[in-house]
This record gives sequence, structure tokens and C-alpha cells, in this order.
Amino acid sequence: MQSREKTLAEAMKKTKNCRLLQRYQTIKLYLEGYQVREIAKIIERTSETVNHYVYLYISGGLKSLELKKPTGRPSFLTSEQKEKLTLVITEKTPEDVGFPAEMNWTAPLVSEFIFQQFQVRYSNRGALRLLKELGFSCTIYLGKCRSR
Repeated sequence: MQSREKTLAEAMKKTKNCRLLQRYQTIKLYLEGYQVREIAKIIERTSETVNHYVYLYISGGLKSLELKKPTGRPSFLTSEQKEKLTLVITEKTPEDVGFPAEMNWTAPLVSEFIFQQFQVRYSNRGALRLLKELGFSCTIYLGKCRSR
């Protein structure tokens, strides 16, 4: 067995990702001499997909077939805006920046502050996600303690 087929066989044994395994199987079939249309029929994908996998393999080897982590939607705030927000939350109270007297920052307050400062709308849930991304943790207020 040639070294590239051996490397491919080892990669196929190691992977636990079904999508990556299918990419490896595509290349295996290609190296065995199957035509792109035949491979597409076998793996139940389009010829364009098979061609794409083959192109990736030829141009970058097995490493290029690995799945990339989805990037997701870009942030609404720039890194500079996030730094400013972090600075304000850590060093000032809501009252210091013009909100009614509150002891702590809440998601609605953060959302409103972001809108006032950067003209960007965040839902309360979005503000919570942003706070988590910035390294903050939230606490849930359960009301005043009652003594028995």
C-alpha cells in the first residue's frame, strides 16, 4: 500500500466525525480510480461537492479536508467598544453613567447602555451572551432572605 493510501486509512480509522469520514471515503474512492459522478452517486452528494473535496485534498492534503469550526454571526460591537463596555461595567455603577440608582448591572441596563453609547440594539438575552463572552458571570436575584 502506498504511503498516501496508508495515511488515509489511518485517518479513517482514527476519526469519529461522520462528515470527515465521508470526506476521507470520497478521497479513497478517488484514489482507487472511481469517476467523480460514480463517487457522487455512492456517497449521495453532488458532483460539485466531490470535486470540492478532491480539490481540497490535492491542494492541501488530508489536513485541508478537516472541518472548520463555524464562525457564526459577527459581533455587533467592535473590540474597542467591547473594551469600553468592560471598563464601564467593572469600574462604574449604573448610577455613575446616568441610570436610576441600581446596585448592580443587569442585562436590561447593559442593553440600554450599549444602545445609548453605540446605537446598537441588544436583546436582554443577547446582552447576557455578550457579558458571558466578556468574562462576566450573572447571578439571579431570588428576593430578600426571610428569617424564620
